[in-house]
Amino acid sequence: MNITHGIAVIFCLFSLSVCAQEKTKDNIQSVVEQTVHKALPGTKITSVSASVIPGLLEVIAGSNVLYADPTGQYLMVGNIYDMHTATDLTAQRQREVKQSIKLNWSDLPLDTAVKYSDKGTTKLAVFFDPDCPWCKKLHEQLQLLKDVEVFAILYPIKGDHTGSHTKVVDILCSDKPKQALNSVMAGKALPVTDNATCVANIHAALDRVNDFARRHTIHGTPTLVSFDGRVRAGYLDAKALTTWLENTQEKTNKEDEK
Repeated sequence: MNITHGIAVIFCLFSLSVCAQEKTKDNIQSVVEQTVHKALPGTKITSVSASVIPGLLEVIAGSNVLYADPTGQYLMVGNIYDMHTATDLTAQRQREVKQSIKLNWSDLPLDTAVKYSDKGTTKLAVFFDPDCPWCKKLHEQLQLLKDVEVFAILYPIKGDHTGSHTKVVDILCSDKPKQALNSVMAGKALPVTDNATCVANIHAALDRVNDFARRHTIHGTPTLVSFDGRVRAGYLDAKALTTWLENTQEKTNKEDEK
């Protein structure tokens, strides 16, 4: 048997194996989702589609862009580069995905939220760690916002700030959480709460916040969420934040008019 014929036979055998399991596009997506979920139960897959490389599927999980073979057996974490255009295609897709992500306001874990104001024509939620330096800067700017109902969802990042979790519990178990948050932002220590029931409730609430953040790939603070569900990571001063919210509200109003 010549080399060419041998390769053809091997290829055909491989093709037969693959073709025997050939499925429709929807079935392939389902297989990949099920396989990835089985291996990584906490991974929320948004979509599965063809990538720029034939035979390699693009898997969108939250704001992450991953790759898999059609069986879901192999998962690749890494970047694809177009050498002709010197473009990082994976980074490009990640930016597109992040810009398209929207959250449902009613799904937000507001159990651990501290309200800055009770009234406003629009709303803003911020995933907020009391020990995060950028959150401290943002805290000052949030108080300058006008006509905005602000919810600071206290979210101590595990491993980043060891004392943050305790501060969050003490803030939320205080009689006046907003004043307690102001004190912590000013560098003052709070009295340790001795209300065991409140502590247990807050621990449970923080578990829900952590679960929500993990499922929606919110890994850092501050992370901003507008009332119409747009997400933006990072710090903005009051002026830039107002502009961001107004642009969001303007788009929402136009959509409502359609």
